Amino acid sequence: MKTLEQKLRRRRFQGLFFILAFVIFVFPLQSQERYRRSPPFPEPLDELKLPKIESFSLSNGLRIAVARREGLPLISLQLVVMAGESHSPEKLPGLATFTATMLTKGSFELSSSRIEEIIESVGGNFSVSTFLDYSVFAFTFLEEYLDEALDVLSKMILVPIFPRREIDNEKRILFYELRRKGTDPEFAAHNQLFRILFHDHPYKKATYTEDFIRNISYKEILDFYNQHYLPNNAHLVLVGDLNLPTAVRKVSHYLNTWRNKEIERHFIPAPEPSEAKRICLVDLPGAEDSTIYIGNVVFPKKSQDFFPFIVLNQVLGGTTNSRLFMNLRESKGYAYFAFSEVELFKRSGVFLVKAKVRPEVVYLSVKESLKEIENIIKEEITNFEIEQAKSYLIGNFPLQVETFESFCSRITEAQAFALGNEFWNDYYKNIMLISSEKVFEVAQKYPLLTPVVIIVADKTKIMEHLSDFEEIEVYDSRGQLQYTQKKGVEE
Repeated sequence: MKTLEQKLRRRRFQGLFFILAFVIFVFPLQSQERYRRSPPFPEPLDELKLPKIESFSLSNGLRIAVARREGLPLISLQLVVMAGESHSPEKLPGLATFTATMLTKGSFELSSSRIEEIIESVGGNFSVSTFLDYSVFAFTFLEEYLDEALDVLSKMILVPIFPRREIDNEKRILFYELRRKGTDPEFAAHNQLFRILFHDHPYKKATYTEDFIRNISYKEILDFYNQHYLPNNAHLVLVGDLNLPTAVRKVSHYLNTWRNKEIERHFIPAPEPSEAKRICLVDLPGAEDSTIYIGNVVFPKKSQDFFPFIVLNQVLGGTTNSRLFMNLRESKGYAYFAFSEVELFKRSGVFLVKAKVRPEVVYLSVKESLKEIENIIKEEITNFEIEQAKSYLIGNFPLQVETFESFCSRITEAQAFALGNEFWNDYYKNIMLISSEKVFEVAQKYPLLTPVVIIVADKTKIMEHLSDFEEIEVYDSRGQLQYTQKKGVEE
């Protein structure tokens, strides 16, 4: 028989064995559980190496900015003139665009055909773009042809002649281009959204129609050119394998005779956002599906809210994994696509949701879109979604600047909006610092729940599906208000 002491010793051994087994088997399981709940530390980010932008102003006020990229056989030359559509006269919207285009149509020394030959001979590409706040003359060419490129640019900008035959020809081209674009549902939705949001603001002038093109004449073009095309109202951005002293010397040689004068500056106020939700139908006969744009005015480009808001936008509708797409297309099957984006300008921006849906689900699609916007404003976004969005934005950013054209566009934008080197150089850091709390705080600042809702569709196919809306403003395809339809009232 075992003694009492032997029994106690055995029980102590069994207890120690149980404790040891618990430590060996259970503790690792708890550690694994903690590991599952806590994401692993991210790999250190590669350093974002955007070249330093060096700048210098000539005696005539022309500001030169150089971003050096060694070993690159191409040079990008972009002349930014601070004369966008917001600067067009009130009665002549479209004049800024037309004037910029006409500068490529001949000078006292070069015909339009000769300009095209020179651009082709230097292995170059040339384009003109007019935005709300500025116009850009973009010229890309082989590095050994810098002198030739500056020579042809100087002759276009300094001694234009605006040939009347070219004016008439360009008016016809632009007239039919605008008429063709007017049949595009997305173009129609975008323009109508901007017409309503900027109804009493200079930015509305970017929504001009072909009717205004007929009224543009030689005198108006010349007056606009003389008023805005001044060296002290422009930036010249050069990207390529060259340094600032070389750029200044060469640019000065060709553009030092560009005479400056006092600029008549017009203050452009920040537009007021929509304070009440509006439902607007644009009748586009023949449209098979329905295009929806939902938007309101937000902050300008140079705003401290930029980085938190692009994280918000990424969660809401930035990709096919975002909430809008997953709801309207993957879950409900309403939409062909559903995304959100932010367009930013000097004085304001526009946040918008866009979707293409079947006519019979327009009301439900608008309702679900507004619900997703409301959710993102009233409830903090989960840390998981925030980190996913930040990861995507950081991983995608190098792709946005890896091509020569997109990189040059970033540099030009930085100069036009006076963003400074830090805006893009600190992109990774600015994104990494964004928290769920910060996104929630920024979301409260803007009236995203009182947007303008634009529906572009064939009225004959859509009206019966809009009866649940309390009130609908009905416009024709040119953006003119036809009537207002109230719920329960026959047309």
